[in-house]
Amino acid sequence: MASVATHKPWRVGPGDTVAVVSPSFGAVGRWPHRAERATAYLESLGLRVRIMPNAASSESWVSASPEARADDLHAAFSDDDVAVVLAGIGGNHSNQVLSYLDYELIADHPKIFQGFSDMTVLHWAFLKHAGLSTFYGPAFTLALAEYPEVLPHTDGWLRSAWFGDEPLAFEPATEWTHELLDFDAKADLTRARVMQPASGWKTIRSGAASGPLLGGCLETIGMHLKGSTEWLDLAGAVLFIETSEESPYPASADAYLTDLRLLGVFDEIAGLIVGRPYKYGAQEAATLWRLVEEHTAAAGVPVLADFDVGHTDPMLTLPLGVRVELDAGARSIATTEAPTRERRGE
Repeated sequence: MASVATHKPWRVGPGDTVAVVSPSFGAVGRWPHRAERATAYLESLGLRVRIMPNAASSESWVSASPEARADDLHAAFSDDDVAVVLAGIGGNHSNQVLSYLDYELIADHPKIFQGFSDMTVLHWAFLKHAGLSTFYGPAFTLALAEYPEVLPHTDGWLRSAWFGDEPLAFEPATEWTHELLDFDAKADLTRARVMQPASGWKTIRSGAASGPLLGGCLETIGMHLKGSTEWLDLAGAVLFIETSEESPYPASADAYLTDLRLLGVFDEIAGLIVGRPYKYGAQEAATLWRLVEEHTAAAGVPVLADFDVGHTDPMLTLPLGVRVELDAGARSIATTEAPTRERRGE
């Protein structure tokens, strides 16, 4: 049976604190202007922002030592003023933190943990070892630092996931972008990124499925989670996968999909969702959809593609470990319950 969350985070409310952590790359210290913009956005939601002690460090390809990164996570989870533990960005080294995590502490203080990409490692670890439902969604220095404002679709679904008390019936974005403006040169402060029309989600194989929503970054799953003690039980799950900013073009994606097929993942899951692939052109995307169809053909599971998740903007905020209903033919997906529980004291 697929891994299901036993702890839902508390609902966010005005005056709550968002604690910013950097479990992998040190983007908060690398691009302080991005941190300033994201702070202003979160404060506009009526929230307080706290940069944890080691989150603004930037030591080569990581923010700080694994112990220091874990200390920030523990301090954020144990602080009752904190409602959201928000990743500054992804990276490639959150796996270094795993040996230092206190899962009992995390389970005893259920709150929103949010990030994407390499944070897939922590999403799976927190669900597997602490039973915590986490949110796969915008990171602090990326989508929440958008200029001149956070994209409406990103903003709306974050608000619904954090503050709402209803199930989430997700909708596709009407426009999107993969344009990257140079953060080091602060080109991201000169203009808004160029958007292009979206054609909606794509049905690869029709059919309906229900089960806990699980997933993450395809490369992270293949490199860091496959064969690890953090691997989740995917039987009966609605699985989502999305490719990183390193844009593993179809040949590499084919290899990762082969790994999942050989592991029996597509035979176990109830349904599959594939994110809009970063920096793919129309021809590469068509090839990817063909590969997805071929790798899942024997299993015959419903497949929905070109989904607004992960390395694409705008992006949805998705609760992991929460039950969803997927209809790939109708191109619809919704949770069956609110992603959070009533605020403490209510």
